[in-house]
Amino acid sequence: MNDLDVFLRWNSGHLLENRTRGAHAEWLVHQALGLDPGEHRIEWAEVDVTDGAIGLEVKSAAYGQCLPQEGPSAISFPIEQRVATAYVFCLLAEQAPERVDPQDLSQWQFWVVPTGKLDGERKSIGLQPLIRAYGEGISDEELPARIEALRPSVLQPPEQTC
Repeated sequence: MNDLDVFLRWNSGHLLENRTRGAHAEWLVHQALGLDPGEHRIEWAEVDVTDGAIGLEVKSAAYGQCLPQEGPSAISFPIEQRVATAYVFCLLAEQAPERVDPQDLSQWQFWVVPTGKLDGERKSIGLQPLIRAYGEGISDEELPARIEALRPSVLQPPEQTC
């Protein structure tokens, strides 16, 4: 391993760490959509993933964390940023610590929610309200169709007022 590989493993090698899991979720969305994520991740970009005219904000959560814990974490996604076309909420859903594997795509669930459908006053959304409003999560294989379904609303010209 060269020095950069050693540094990257040291800095980002634990995919259950919140910051790293979030970047990994962004990577998964890029991969699912067949998009080139670019050479480097820009942490404070206006949106996390861009697919043509569609800007996506990616938020992740997991029951298990990299730190010792008494039980599964409560699931909540922040929704403070508002410039994206939609949010992609990504849940690493495996609850058994001995089985959790962030690289196993079958352990992830995704929700695609247009930003305009989220309550502008809320700072976060929990898992149960997300499921009640938008159904059970989808697989990574279903992401491209859900994102594509957003395209007509993004491409519509604004209504003319007289």
